[in-house]
Amino acid sequence: MRQEPSGYLNAISVRPGQTVALHLSGRGETDIGLVRLQKSGPEQCDSLQVDSVPTIKAPLESQRLSPGSGFEFRLPAECLGEDDWLLDFMVMPTLVRDDGHVLAAVSAGGETCRLTIFPDQIRLEMHGQPPVSGGVGLEVGRWSQVKLRARRSKRQVVASVSDAVDVTMAWCPEGDVTITLGRHPRGTGGRGANARIEAPRVALVAGDDPSIRRPLCAFDFAAAFASTDLVASFGEPIDGRFINHPTRRVLGRGRTDVLQADPDSDARLHCAIHVHEYDLTDAEWDETGRLRVPDGIESGVYAVQATSGTERLRLPFVVRPTPGKEKRCLLLLPTYTYLAYANERLAFSERGAALTSETGGAALSEMDKALDAAPELGASLYDRHADGSGVHYSSRRRPILNFSPDYRAWWCTRAPRHFLADLNIAQWLDHFSFEYDVATDEDLHREGEGLLDLYDVLMTGTHPEYTTARMLSALHRFADNGHILYLGANGFYWVTGADPQDTGVIESRRGFAGTRNWNSDPLEVRLSTTGEPGGLWRHRGLAPNRLTGLGFGAVGFTKGSGYKRTDASYEPAFAWIFDGIEDAVIGDFGDIVGGAAGDELDRMDPALGTPDGTVLLASSSHDRTFLPAIEDEIEIQHELGGDNNPNVRADMVYLERPGGGRLFGTGSINWCGSLAHNGFDNSVSRVTHNVLTAFLGGRR
Repeated sequence: MRQEPSGYLNAISVRPGQTVALHLSGRGETDIGLVRLQKSGPEQCDSLQVDSVPTIKAPLESQRLSPGSGFEFRLPAECLGEDDWLLDFMVMPTLVRDDGHVLAAVSAGGETCRLTIFPDQIRLEMHGQPPVSGGVGLEVGRWSQVKLRARRSKRQVVASVSDAVDVTMAWCPEGDVTITLGRHPRGTGGRGANARIEAPRVALVAGDDPSIRRPLCAFDFAAAFASTDLVASFGEPIDGRFINHPTRRVLGRGRTDVLQADPDSDARLHCAIHVHEYDLTDAEWDETGRLRVPDGIESGVYAVQATSGTERLRLPFVVRPTPGKEKRCLLLLPTYTYLAYANERLAFSERGAALTSETGGAALSEMDKALDAAPELGASLYDRHADGSGVHYSSRRRPILNFSPDYRAWWCTRAPRHFLADLNIAQWLDHFSFEYDVATDEDLHREGEGLLDLYDVLMTGTHPEYTTARMLSALHRFADNGHILYLGANGFYWVTGADPQDTGVIESRRGFAGTRNWNSDPLEVRLSTTGEPGGLWRHRGLAPNRLTGLGFGAVGFTKGSGYKRTDASYEPAFAWIFDGIEDAVIGDFGDIVGGAAGDELDRMDPALGTPDGTVLLASSSHDRTFLPAIEDEIEIQHELGGDNNPNVRADMVYLERPGGGRLFGTGSINWCGSLAHNGFDNSVSRVTHNVLTAFLGGRR
């Protein structure tokens, strides 16, 4: 991992008067200050020092990452007594490398004995002792029983797989004993396992006959899916905890007859966890320091800035308004989309080559290269684990290299996307002196309707793709009589779960349809965090068209396009939208691939719920390199590109709802990349200005 400053914050948003905790790693001394982020060019973002917060100097120390998911529990000495004890569990490896993986560990008295698995053997390892190998290996894709026995009278730890030859280490754990499954204990090093684990249990053994047992505890992984804590389901009330979110709600040994039942909804069958060597949802770094956000500070997008020599780290966060002092307009940053893409590594996969096949290949930055060299930083929801399974969870409690005002998207020829693209909106609002507040997806998920009730106008970010049920419920209610500027595309697309214990962790199950990078097992589509079916909101009967009038329809990363106005746009009822504009084409320019319509595109579709009365104001057109969304094509055929397919387009729409709510939608991720063109004097900026001004003129 890079040695210059890296880190993360404890919060994605705070109020004035609250503090932000910093978790930083590095070497030497660093200057830490509070800055407001402000775009100053297509790819430039300035740091405006908040003078009321003095810069502090803080010594940095290197902090290690400890990736790998697993399950851990402690056996109190008083429960073990003087008897031998036996741990056994079922395991199915999904990948075993030649240099081995830590499958289980026993820790007591400051010492740890690790069970490491190899393709052809198992090994017991302890610091200060030679390793002991033998037995048989664990076969990928096959369930085996693993046993670890503490033989106190002989001061031995004995391991075996499926009752094959024992492997024995001379050591006896004394006092409280901690069992770690799937990975190494934190701070001990080693690569974790890639495997499914089921039914761990511990029994006390009398004498030398292991068949004479008294059950002590057993854990049922089919219980409490949404919790990171798990109490033993049998025997002593031993507390266990999951580390770094192993995949929950996955099948164990049993796959029921799908002709007789609905196994995806039968939680009892989902009795395993799937651990992976590079899972990371909490770095658990020590706190470096705290910054207090001043009272009275304006709502906006800020960052903690840490500077060491020539190196600069900016960790973004949002400052919410002081309660009772809200503005009328809210900019909602799609931070759950940022999380979904956090530390995304597609550039180094076959998918990356496909995405950039028409744009001259990936334009990798130093951040991309650093990310490729540091698998311990964890991955995004777009990546696959080393065993080929999809990444289900993503968290902000780790260093995220691509959630930064300094990051450009490699597949868009290093143009801004996500966070840096959304700063275009804040820059535009500031330029025209609009008053606004900023909040995050996480705020909306936690507060629901209560947050949106404070505002008359809601502006989305450029790519609000990941949305929880609670967020959608609040948004649909707001839409009835509130005013929405939908300034992006491919929004409100994936069913998303948030960890109820930590809303900074999200979950997605791709299902087996939609534009995706991996498939879910058909019997593992339900989210562990909520229990609801995953996949697309469209396939849950709630396509985004019902909220925004538009739904994801096409994608392309080559030359962008403008929007050609329709006859309807010239009607007197819509003259206010185009006031001051004589152009027949809107946005045939821009900082991102040269046009306001580009990247992912949305279009109208009444069959998917576009409300009656939605007016099509303008549409884009594209060449063959823009292709339709997979879910829109039910047959494989030739000539699906934009040069022959009228569905490959971005639509600009306007809607007035019966309850008084109004909607303006642009249908393109790139729309906001054209706002600042020609010093903000352009048709995209003018249309947006006209709409926002009108929406602010009409209170709810």
